[in-house]
Amino acid sequence: MRSLKLEEIEEEYKDLWPGGHWRPKECKYRQKVAIVVPYRNREPHLRTFLHNIHRFLQKQQLDYAIFVALRVYPFDCIVFNDIDTYPENDNLLYRCSTDPKYTRHFSVYMERTGYKELYPEFVGGVLALTVEQLRKVNGYSNDFWGWGQEDDDLNKRVKLANMSFIRSKTEISRFKNFIHKRDRGNEPHP
Repeated sequence: MRSLKLEEIEEEYKDLWPGGHWRPKECKYRQKVAIVVPYRNREPHLRTFLHNIHRFLQKQQLDYAIFVALRVYPFDCIVFNDIDTYPENDNLLYRCSTDPKYTRHFSVYMERTGYKELYPEFVGGVLALTVEQLRKVNGYSNDFWGWGQEDDDLNKRVKLANMSFIRSKTEISRFKNFIHKRDRGNEPHP
C-alpha cells in the first residue's frame, strides 16, 4: 500500500469533486455511496487510506464521497469504514443490500485476526446501512468515545429493528489492517 502526501493525492485524482466526491462519466452508477471514516491523530493512515480507497471505489464505478468530516448529500447507502481497515479484493462491492431487512458487514476476515472471524456477533471495521436503515436504528451511537463497543451496540439496535447483518464470503471479504497501538486518551470504553 502506497502512502502519498495529500497534495500528491489531489494531483493523482484530479477528477474528484470538492469533498472527495466522484461519479463515473462513462456509465450510470448503481448507487450513491457515502464512506464515513472516523479519524483522529493518524495522518499517515489517512493518506494511505485515501490513496488506495479512491482507486478501489473508482474501479466499481460508484457515485461516492468519502467523509472525514460530515457534509450533506442525498446518499442511498452509508458505509462506516475504520481508518485502519482497507479491503484487499476488488470484487468486494461497497454497496448496501437491496433487501431492507439486511445491513451489510464487509470486514469479517481481517489480517489482524489471521483472517478468522473475531466472534460471531462482530460487526466492526466496515459496515453498510441504507439511510432508511440508519433511521430505523436511530443512527450510530455517540455514547462511545473510548476504544470499542460502538459496533456491538449498533448490532444490538439492528436486531431490535428486526434486521440483521449479511456477510460476504471469505475470499472476497478480506481486509488489511494498519498495525498501531491504542491512542493515548482513547482508552477502552468502560
